[in-house]
Formats: sequence, C-alpha cells, structure tokens
Amino acid sequence: MLMMIALGTVIGLALPTAMRSPAPAPATPAAAAATATPAPPRETVIRREGDGHFYAFANVNSEPIRFVVDTGASTVALTPEDARRAHINFDPSQVVRVGYSAGGELSGQPVMIDRMELDGKRAGSVPAVVLPNLTVSLLGQSYLRQIATVSISNDEMRLK
Repeated sequence: MLMMIALGTVIGLALPTAMRSPAPAPATPAAAAATATPAPPRETVIRREGDGHFYAFANVNSEPIRFVVDTGASTVALTPEDARRAHINFDPSQVVRVGYSAGGELSGQPVMIDRMELDGKRAGSVPAVVLPNLTVSLLGQSYLRQIATVSISNDEMRLK
C-alpha cells in the first residue's frame, strides 16, 4: 500500500504541468456562504395571556393565523374561516369523526397544510383537521413535534 502511494506521488510530480488537473479556484464569498453552517434555531418565547392560554401567530400557506398553542392537542385544528383564509378547501360534506376530546366525539375534515411557519420554524405537509364548531385555531402536536424543544416555565412557553 505504501508503495502505491509513493508511486502515485512520483507519477504526479513527473507529469508535465499541462497534463495535471488545474488547481481548484479560490472560493468566492457566495460559495463560502452556501457552504456555511446554518445558525442554530432561535428561541421563540410566548407569554401566557390573562385567560391562561398561550397565543401565537403562525403563517399557514403564507397567511397569518392566530392560534392557541395547545401541547395537549394531537394535531393542528383550524376553524373553517382560518382554513379558507389559508387557501384550504373546507367542504362540510367531507366532515367525519376525527377523534375524541374531553367533551366527547369530534367531527371535522382531515386536511394537509402545505407550509407552516412560526417565527422562522418551518414545517411542510402538516396533518390538520378543520373543525366546524371551533372558535379559535389550535396549534397542536402535528406541528409542535417538529420543534426540537417545547418547554413551559412560569408564564412562558419556549420553542427552540
């Protein structure tokens, strides 16, 4: 093995300059930026409101929607109005049983959100449901589980 490395070195040095591969061009600032390590995600702090809930705006398909951040909800749930605003077709004839809550059976229309973003934290293809009787949209685990850390301390929820 050592002999092969030495032989390769000797052959490489013996080749005329014209036959050697050109040296790589120095990196341009744009190329250096393209290979830079991404910055760590920034922390988002959401303060508890007077009613005891945490509220946040998230973009759904590029439309701002106000959510209650609900760590106990298994999925994102949208009001019919918010679904329409986010260009998600809500068809009442497509409503089926989608689960259970403390109040009993839940009926809604399962949908897929193409793009969601909260303070730079992006997710695509987020399962969701449109609930006909919902009064405020819920930001549940189908989005939150894509966040590295979700913690609550005192009156602050931190997403990172």
